[in-house]
Amino acid sequence: MVKISDIAKMTGFSTTTVSKAFNNYSDISEKTRNIIIEKANELGYIPNAQARGLVMKRSFTIGVVLDELFGLGFMHPFFSGIIQHFREAIESLGYSMILISNSIGVRNIVTYYDHCRQRNVDGVFILCSDLHDPHIQEVIHSDIPTVLFDTPNNDAHCVLSNHYEGAYNAVKYLVERNHTKIAHIYGNELTYAGKERKRGYEDAMKYYNLEINSDYIVSGGYFDFKYSKKAMKELLDLKNQPSAVFASGDIMALGAVQECYERRVRIPEDISIIGFDNIKLLDWITPALTTIAQDIKAIGQSCCTLLDEAIRNKEMKVTKKVIKTHLYERNSCATVK
Repeated sequence: MVKISDIAKMTGFSTTTVSKAFNNYSDISEKTRNIIIEKANELGYIPNAQARGLVMKRSFTIGVVLDELFGLGFMHPFFSGIIQHFREAIESLGYSMILISNSIGVRNIVTYYDHCRQRNVDGVFILCSDLHDPHIQEVIHSDIPTVLFDTPNNDAHCVLSNHYEGAYNAVKYLVERNHTKIAHIYGNELTYAGKERKRGYEDAMKYYNLEINSDYIVSGGYFDFKYSKKAMKELLDLKNQPSAVFASGDIMALGAVQECYERRVRIPEDISIIGFDNIKLLDWITPALTTIAQDIKAIGQSCCTLLDEAIRNKEMKVTKKVIKTHLYERNSCATVK
């Protein structure tokens, strides 16, 4: 079995330095840490998490709460992507990750906080949360360091995507291609993303002096394929059809594409469609969908870094990080002649 002393001998550093590198001490340079970690990986070193926890009085375990209010869970490709990048980042710092549920064991129903305490987690990462849920509030206001994704809150650290800017740029992109009749299939406004994307759409339309036609603003449910397909049907049934549609999520855009396909409406020749998220599925559809890309790698890593900082410094001021979006141009939008 490879020991810390073996890694110290192979790298030329002291056992104290090697130990500090594994435990992410701030007085170890990134260059030194990388040399030690690389050699440890090469030798197949496995840290003794239990021993480390006893020394540092930490479990090195992070809890993930994926709220099920809207029934998405890990099945949604966007959220599963964020969790994957978060997991990779958090494991690189020596933590393990567990899913925190409110329905476990013989008691069946527990609170998220109870589960966190049972597992003795060092911190909690919360996604798609309903902030009105008292069990979520209990975690946020507890002594457990917490980071929220896409849910602004004055009492907890959070990482947000710039949904407003992304939606605004989606409309701008269509306007630059001479579209004036731009519809919006919007996501549930109980969510921060749905509300901000709709606001970005409306403000961009106003800025470019374009009419905001109430018939052109249609609900796609909670970023839902079926509801968005129905929304697209409503738009195509209009006498005065839009020339372009901005869907508030890629799953919604795919629902719109499916409706067009079934009605033999050509994309982008007859109508242009732009989505939001840049999910992996877009690599496999025709026409390839232009979309506003969220940087899921940056989101996952930022959530990890912020949570690790909060665990190390429990007096840290509440911090908000905003991650930029960018437009990913493919083949689903045409220029109006």
